[in-house]
Amino acid sequence: MIFASESLTGKHIVVTGASSGLGQAAANYMAALGANLSLIGRDQARLDETETMLAGSGSHATYAADVGDFTQADALVQKLVLERGAVDGLFHSAGTSLVMPMRLTKKSQVDDLFGAAVMGALGMAKALSRKNAMNDGGSLVFMSSVSAVRGRRGMVAYSAAKAATSGLVRALAIELAERKIRVNSITAGAVETAMHRNFVESVSEELVDGYRSLHPLGFGQPEDVGGAVAFLLSDASRWITGIDLPVDGGYAAK
Repeated sequence: MIFASESLTGKHIVVTGASSGLGQAAANYMAALGANLSLIGRDQARLDETETMLAGSGSHATYAADVGDFTQADALVQKLVLERGAVDGLFHSAGTSLVMPMRLTKKSQVDDLFGAAVMGALGMAKALSRKNAMNDGGSLVFMSSVSAVRGRRGMVAYSAAKAATSGLVRALAIELAERKIRVNSITAGAVETAMHRNFVESVSEELVDGYRSLHPLGFGQPEDVGGAVAFLLSDASRWITGIDLPVDGGYAAK
């Protein structure tokens, strides 16, 4: 199948972390390709703002919830399936960042980090794995990072969370293959989101320039990730599962 402008037309796609950053950008990208989106985030007002931004002909709905809570994730999936029908795809973008030396890191910060990124991924995957929740032949895409495979100072907890996501992807891909449900992740480099800007503003210009130099094509834009997500959720990637797709401006090549 050729990836085309109508590649997601009529597909019911769930997006977590949809109120900002990469989740919001991916939602915009997929709405333009005709997807029907269920947008999930913690802040209802910001979700409503995202919904008003969406282009395309699809129908959309918003759900305020903390998907890092297994109970909430399960109840949420049951609700949105009842209201909008079985799901064709998931982009789990919910997550936080943590740049801090290990000796200064608090358990509560690690809990928050793993709760959104890892427990959220597990909770949504578990809820969607029910036969009537997700259509056979669907696709799950999780947000990972080059930090899963490349070590840097101050990134111990964050790297651990993203490495856990990568392990989850490979195991889930095998477990769900009998239903032709594909499971992949995006290992992103530095993308210019609000979270990235907060990081840039908190460190020296020299450090930022050094980090940029690790990306041969420079820092990415949110829509760069959005396009990769849309591809993995479309039928054009129907024979791809269990991979971490680098979307990193060449970071992994160095």
